[in-house]
Amino acid sequence: MVLIGAGGACIDTLSFFNLKNTPIFDDYKVGSVMGNRIYGTVDDLIRMRPTDDIFNCIGSVGDNTVRNRIYEKLKAAGIKTKPLLLCSFLSQNVQIGQNCILNVGSQIHHDCIIGESCVISPSVTICGNVKLGNNCFVGVGTNIIQGVTIGENSVIGAGSLILKDIPPNKKVYGIWKG
Repeated sequence: MVLIGAGGACIDTLSFFNLKNTPIFDDYKVGSVMGNRIYGTVDDLIRMRPTDDIFNCIGSVGDNTVRNRIYEKLKAAGIKTKPLLLCSFLSQNVQIGQNCILNVGSQIHHDCIIGESCVISPSVTICGNVKLGNNCFVGVGTNIIQGVTIGENSVIGAGSLILKDIPPNKKVYGIWKG
């Protein structure tokens, strides 16, 4: 197993799975995280051509551009990451795209579609039949009501309640009624 990103999502992942001696790659940090060595940058990882499973730990707190830049590098090199599933509940018939993080305490209910490169922060509840476009960030403690569609590249602030669809490339917070 290899992790990309050495921030909070990495710490949660190492803690959640009680991981030791797990290689980490990060463009912005050096040293180690919880005793696990940071081996270098994403470019270093690409040069190594790893055969291990690679998991994304890039949260970037609402900044889709940081994640997207790294995903584009990986995609150009033909490297795919697996979704990182730390959620407390994942229902039936949920589709999850590449490069996603479903963080600790999140709940994803039936028939949801989570696009590629999405970050679902801790304690998020996504009710049934919700569609998240690619590159979305959902802040901690957010609730998304059943049947809502979130457009690509959208950012939802912490503690929000989403009652209606969100268009692409939108930043919203609080109670969203469209």
